[in-house]
Amino acid sequence: MCWLERGLVRAFLVLFVPLALAGCQVRPLYSTGASGSAPQADLPAISVQAPGSRMGQVYRNALLYGLRGGGEGAETRYSLSYRLTTHSQGIAVERGTGTPNAYQITGSASFLLKNITTDQSLFGTNVTAVDTYTRSSQSFANIRAKRDAEDRLAQALAQLTEARLTAYFATN
Repeated sequence: MCWLERGLVRAFLVLFVPLALAGCQVRPLYSTGASGSAPQADLPAISVQAPGSRMGQVYRNALLYGLRGGGEGAETRYSLSYRLTTHSQGIAVERGTGTPNAYQITGSASFLLKNITTDQSLFGTNVTAVDTYTRSSQSFANIRAKRDAEDRLAQALAQLTEARLTAYFATN
């Protein structure tokens, strides 16, 4: 590359890149937004629907702890309904017997946030997470390994849900 071409490239970078980036803004997620409120004010005001399963209870508990920080909730202004789905599949097979000894659980949480006073749907999306566990020749160990993997999966889905809700309140 000759000196003239390098000079043109450098001039382009110096002049046009700052103009292209001028419209971008970066700010902390939990900072006060343009409306003057921070997401921390809205998150504790979300009521989460009652669970229908043990995994749903783990998801709900982790989500409430994330939204409220372990404290009491504020006056309820929003309701969150959710649906959890899981799928398990064998990912490793024992050589001698041909039976699976490692499993992967894929979980999905679909949720919808509504304003309680207007019953208007505000935000809804789907989050997905994956966890694994191994099986052994002991029945109790297999049950416990699967339950622990489901608990980790539910907690990961709750963290992803909290992050999506925080981002929603930070931008609206």
